[in-house]
Amino acid sequence: MNNSVWVLLAVLLVSLSVSAEEVSFRLKGLKKGLKDNTRIYLDQLPPMEAEQLPRFRKDIQQAVITSLQALGYYEPDIEITTSEKRPSRVTVTVKPGEPVRIRQLNIVLNGDATTDPQYAQLLSQLALQENQVFQHDVYEKTKASLLSLGLARGYFDAEYKLHQVLVHPEDNAADVNLLFDSGPRYRFGELVLDSDRPVHRILDPLVEIEPGEPYLASKISSLSRSLSTTGYFRRVEVQPKVSEADEAQQIPLYVTLRAKSDNEVEVGVGFSTDEGPRFSTSWDKPWINSLGHSLQTNLKVSEPKQDITVIYKIPRGNPLNHYYTVQGGYQLLNQDVTQSERLVASIHRLDKDTDDWTRDVFFRSEYEIYTQGKQEDESFLLIPGFTYSRTRVRGGLDAEWGDAQTATLEFSEPWWGSDTRFVRLFARTKWLRTVAEDQRLIARAEQGAVWVDEVYDLPPSLRFFTGGDLTVRGFSYQSITPVDENGDSLGAKYATALSLEYDYKVAEKWRLATFVDTGTATNDYSEDWKVGTGVGVRWQTPVGPVRLDLAFGVSEEEVPMRIHFTLGPDL
Repeated sequence: MNNSVWVLLAVLLVSLSVSAEEVSFRLKGLKKGLKDNTRIYLDQLPPMEAEQLPRFRKDIQQAVITSLQALGYYEPDIEITTSEKRPSRVTVTVKPGEPVRIRQLNIVLNGDATTDPQYAQLLSQLALQENQVFQHDVYEKTKASLLSLGLARGYFDAEYKLHQVLVHPEDNAADVNLLFDSGPRYRFGELVLDSDRPVHRILDPLVEIEPGEPYLASKISSLSRSLSTTGYFRRVEVQPKVSEADEAQQIPLYVTLRAKSDNEVEVGVGFSTDEGPRFSTSWDKPWINSLGHSLQTNLKVSEPKQDITVIYKIPRGNPLNHYYTVQGGYQLLNQDVTQSERLVASIHRLDKDTDDWTRDVFFRSEYEIYTQGKQEDESFLLIPGFTYSRTRVRGGLDAEWGDAQTATLEFSEPWWGSDTRFVRLFARTKWLRTVAEDQRLIARAEQGAVWVDEVYDLPPSLRFFTGGDLTVRGFSYQSITPVDENGDSLGAKYATALSLEYDYKVAEKWRLATFVDTGTATNDYSEDWKVGTGVGVRWQTPVGPVRLDLAFGVSEEEVPMRIHFTLGPDL
């Protein structure tokens, strides 16, 4: 084969490789918003090779035109050119021209919606306004918003009698005409119950719907959510049957309820550096009787602590917001220099108000046999008190906003049978805020105080200790406390802990964190506070964030280092 043949083959191969290369587009003349939208339309074109460009030129031009019209530009100047050296590189140069603006906006309501204040508010807040650039997505969202509000408020016959856009490119103007007929507003009719248990004592306080009142979808979802939250039912369906509306446009409401099993058992495992591996199990009886009474038994086992708790719940009115509990429990603790056996019985009255604050008024009796350092003793106490608490969270398990507060005041007097006189207060607040995109701050403060003649008069469960995963990281669990002459922990009358944490999302389910904690447990605040700081990683799982922290007790001469591992919600 002579040299001329080799040269010819090489030229053919080069030409084939060039022609086989897919076309790529370079956009010129458009700013960010227009450019991004045009790029989306061009990317939707089928793959094409350089030699196919003449056949696809009209498709390219139409894609650009359509993308610009969607944003209000109807008369663009488009030039499509290629590079001689690289035919697959296509440059699309666009002059978008002047945008089309809304010259006339005519929105007319007919039907019952004309007197509905929610429709008046919606019309006053529409993004579609005269003199604005006409954008198809804003127009479609406006149309959808009128229909969506209608479905939410019971206008089931709503329809557009006219939806029209007249574009006048020569005037750079568009006239928008919408005629929306809502028809009549439907109303709630009778409630039809289908249940496998007698549930009226539970259901009636939760139903805030009266026959004849105007329909609201939010009331349907609220009732469904409340029934699901009670914990009594494995299946909850709340369905308005529009097809069965009567002549007065009243819709029957079908409620289907299926009770949970008579016995439910759950098993769980966990781990924290404070307690090590943990095992837990619960046995629930959601249904004791037709009054809505229920029973729950919880067992938790770790190396230092084992406890069992039995809770009997008695609704009074709304089972979510008002109920009694009768509780009993036994706890065995063997941790460092603390050994304790504690038997507790209590009765609680719980009420939740409209601001999500829960008030727990209780009366508790407890008997404890304990060893704390060298002190061996036993204690019997009758303790009335109350707790206020609230938790608010937005963003689910990976919260973006929230706060949690709790405060407990309890007291005891010998004249009603207790061994010791004291007043004890404990309060904690925690705040989570997103300060910028992917960045959060978590702040925590807690304070405990007990007014008693001598801290030795209290059992260990009522003394204050701090340090560990959830208080002052960099120090072991409950290691911050006054000690005796042998260095054994005693517990204290007062405890304070403060924390500030910053975390940054580095991936979909991962965050990096840095923090500083400080606190003390003391009888007179004469000691220096302990300070811990460090870094950590957060991994978001379906059951909540896993937190792994490397912390240093920087307030100590010989700085301790500890790894802290916890699993659970941020608040």
